[in-house]
Amino acid sequence: MMRPAFSSTWQAVAFALLLLFFLVSPLLLGKNNLPPREQAYASAGWDWGPYPWITKQIFEETNDIDIAFIGSSRIDWGIDTPQVQQALDAQLGRRSVVRTIGWGGAGFDALYFITKDLLARRHVKTLVFYDESIGHHPNPKAPKWFSFAADAGDLAGMPLRDQAIFYFAAMTGLPDDLQELVLPNLPEDTNSQTSKYYETHYQAANPEARLGSIFGRINFDSVIGANTNFIPYLPRTGATAAEVSCYLPQTATNFLFLNRPLPAWQSHFARKFALLAQQNGCRLVLLHLPTIGEQNASVITETEYWPAYLQAKVDMVGIPGGRLFAGLSEDQMKQLYGDWFHLNENGQKYFTALITPALLQLYENQPGH
Repeated sequence: MMRPAFSSTWQAVAFALLLLFFLVSPLLLGKNNLPPREQAYASAGWDWGPYPWITKQIFEETNDIDIAFIGSSRIDWGIDTPQVQQALDAQLGRRSVVRTIGWGGAGFDALYFITKDLLARRHVKTLVFYDESIGHHPNPKAPKWFSFAADAGDLAGMPLRDQAIFYFAAMTGLPDDLQELVLPNLPEDTNSQTSKYYETHYQAANPEARLGSIFGRINFDSVIGANTNFIPYLPRTGATAAEVSCYLPQTATNFLFLNRPLPAWQSHFARKFALLAQQNGCRLVLLHLPTIGEQNASVITETEYWPAYLQAKVDMVGIPGGRLFAGLSEDQMKQLYGDWFHLNENGQKYFTALITPALLQLYENQPGH
């Protein structure tokens, strides 16, 4: 016979009260009792995106950003940020500010909350993002940057089931909040030895040196952290910057919109993200990032027609995979990728060179420039 879980009724009652306290704890902690906002990021580390770099961009640097590439890891790996900044410097005749702010795990929830923190402290002229709707679950780091005491209002209008998921995230993150009130995380030097995480795992330079982008010197499906004997490769496809498409009525045939319904929480945060950008005077640019499965595509495929779906002005930019990868064998294409979705150093340099002129033109033509 098994022993009872509790030796007395009082033990059972005490356990039930403790469990109840834990369940309602996000409701008990007021907004004024939270640790400083930067503590949420300071505890996240390097292994799920360069969060120390994100912390620096949100809470330490204060100057305006001309172009911010923002989103999950595919934008980290997809854009050669120094290349874009150098081209924008030449166009403007001054030192520009271009940053990539990326993290691990897709989802419009992370895009909204991290952008919200950024725009609360810095002005961004152009926000370049990509389709984050591939995430089917809230971002795994939600307990870090979602606090019920501070952010409950952002859940209004969501189905209760989805609100409960974020409430649970706040509940699991609460012990860290309480610990940070007593023992705050020390700010991490982004040039420190611990920032060699990317060098060790991906043979990539410190994101600090690349303005936030990850210049991954890894081969397709390499074992992370192994010596991959990376070989630089510049494809010769005949593709030019002139073949990049910005969505206009006359270029509509270059785009295909699937009109696939998004999960309610994704739609909710996607529209809040767009509204937030509008309220802060940001130009929104959706950048289609190519995947290795698009080698024969004659059009740019997107989940939704984003201007209508987001109820906002959104420029959409991309290049059909059939032109981007024209004439490349499968083995040659794989020299541009670290896996099926993330460009490596070769692919990042190649793609960025083609897409940059269109992005700079959109920046130059924004109202009030």
